[in-house]
Amino acid sequence: MNRIKIVVLLILVWMAGAGMAQSQKTWFEEGNAAYNNGDYEIALNKYKQIVDFGLESASLYYNMGNAHYKMKDYPYAIYYYEKALKLDPSNEDIQTNLQIANMAIVDKIDPIPQSFPVRWWNSLKSVFSVDGWAWMSIVSFALLLSCLLVFMLSRRMAWRKFGFFVGLVLLLVLVVSVTFSIDKHLDLTRQDEAIVMTPTVTVKSSPNTASVDLFVLHEGTKVRIMDSTGEWSKIKIADGSVGWLQIKDMEAF
Repeated sequence: MNRIKIVVLLILVWMAGAGMAQSQKTWFEEGNAAYNNGDYEIALNKYKQIVDFGLESASLYYNMGNAHYKMKDYPYAIYYYEKALKLDPSNEDIQTNLQIANMAIVDKIDPIPQSFPVRWWNSLKSVFSVDGWAWMSIVSFALLLSCLLVFMLSRRMAWRKFGFFVGLVLLLVLVVSVTFSIDKHLDLTRQDEAIVMTPTVTVKSSPNTASVDLFVLHEGTKVRIMDSTGEWSKIKIADGSVGWLQIKDMEAF
C-alpha cells in the first residue's frame, strides 16, 4: 500500500511539473503574440509571470528588452538586454540591440581601454555559455580517462604515446574549461553591475546626501558596484570615475 501511495505521489508531482512547464510555454507564446500585435504591456506581463516563477533565459530577457524599447523605456530596455547578454554573451542580436538602446540615452561615456590579456581572456570566455563550458569539461574529462586507460593498458608503444600526448592536451582543455565554467558561473551569480533608473542623479563623494557632488548621471547609464553600505553603493563608471549612489536610484543585475 505504501508503495502505491509513493507511486501515485510521484505521478501527481510529475503531472504538476508538466502542467507548470506547459503554462510557462503558453505564457511565453502569448507574450510573443502580444508583442507582435503591438500590445507591449501585455507582452511584458506574460514574460514577467515566467520571471516571477523563478525562471530565466537569454531569449526571455531579450524579448523583455525589446518590449521596453518599443515603449521607449530605454533604461529598462538596457537593463534586460544586459541580463540577456550575461546569459548569452556571444549573441549578436542582443549586442546590436543593446548598442541601439545605448544610443538613445543621455550619457555617452568612453570606456577605459582594456589591456590585451583582459580582452583575450574575456573574448575566449565568451565563446561558450556556462553550460557550454561545463559540457566541455565533462567531455574532456571522459576523453582524458579514455586516454589514461589506453596509456595504462596498451602494450604497443605507439598507442601508449598517443594516450600520453593526447591526454596532456585534454588535461589542458579540462583545466581551461573548468576555469571558464567557474568564472562564468560567478559572473551569473554576483550582482555587481547596475543600470541607473532615476532620470538625473548626482554621484556623491561619500555615502551621505550632504557630501560633495562629484558628477551627474542620467537614466540608462551602466555602473559597476564596488561596495555597499546601508542605502548607498560605491559605483564606478566606464571611464574610471568613482563615487557613491543611492541604491534606490539603480537596478542591479
